[in-house]
Amino acid sequence: MRFSGTFILLTAMLAATAVRANLLHNGSFEEQATDNPKRAIYWTMNDPDDHGDSWGSASREDWRAIDGACIATVRGTWAEAEDYGGWWQEAAASAGKTYKLSAWFWADGDWFAEVQEMKLEFWNEDRSQMLSDSVNGLNVLTSEWREETLQAVAPEGTAWVRAVFNVNKAGNAGALQIDNVILTAIEE
Repeated sequence: MRFSGTFILLTAMLAATAVRANLLHNGSFEEQATDNPKRAIYWTMNDPDDHGDSWGSASREDWRAIDGACIATVRGTWAEAEDYGGWWQEAAASAGKTYKLSAWFWADGDWFAEVQEMKLEFWNEDRSQMLSDSVNGLNVLTSEWREETLQAVAPEGTAWVRAVFNVNKAGNAGALQIDNVILTAIEE
């Protein structure tokens, strides 16, 4: 049996479309928030909607992006901010679908935090109840860019899936850095 180049190309294209486009906006943190260059649009509450935010010592910086110029960070207490922080953004979701979160991370050599994690959270229609979550503890990060992924199935009642990057009890030096965040729904 002989396969033509067109058949092979078509097969590859169909496989590639099995994973949809990024459900998140501004996953590379290139676009700044409307009134603050240290925040990223879509990752800031009410800029332009209420489907994302950042907190604590989170800050958008132009230190060392894996792609483009900017990254998301959670800084140590040297930044005269809290010893915690993070970023989240959500997208519409459906029960029974599998969602995959991927992002690239860099941790400064002197960075330390008791908790540093990426999470997929599944929320009900009015976002009043988290139905479940799946966590990847980011305990093996170094001073080199490293991609981490997380995958989970949305439980019954899911209307929203939320990508979360959370840090707690950070030390006084360095920062956790995040770039190229992608959330996709995997089609069966």
